[in-house]
Amino acid sequence: MSETIAPRRARPRHVARAGLFLAALLLGGACTPDWAIYNFFGDRSQEAVRIADCESRMNPHAVSPTNDHGLFQINAVHRADFERVTGQPWSMVYDSYWNTYYAKWLFDQQGWGPWTCRKVL
Repeated sequence: MSETIAPRRARPRHVARAGLFLAALLLGGACTPDWAIYNFFGDRSQEAVRIADCESRMNPHAVSPTNDHGLFQINAVHRADFERVTGQPWSMVYDSYWNTYYAKWLFDQQGWGPWTCRKVL
């Protein structure tokens, strides 16, 4: 009696890509501003892109003369909240992922009110 051995199935490509993305994200630098915005803001992402573009020209390293930082120009008065909400040090305000994470939290609290560029909507 001979057994039939089923052929080994290949993993779907999206699983492999997801693993690579996760590894890159954990190592830092894999999160683009666009990805972060679409990931966190979902249906409101088009508005969020317009705000981020107006605030920083989509530059996660932007610093303004009024002490606003990163992609969504988070003001330094939010430093303690940023660190509490994200669990990250203030230096991560320049990381697209954490800046957008906090921006979404702030948006959920106050809408677009904290952003000067809310007028572009």
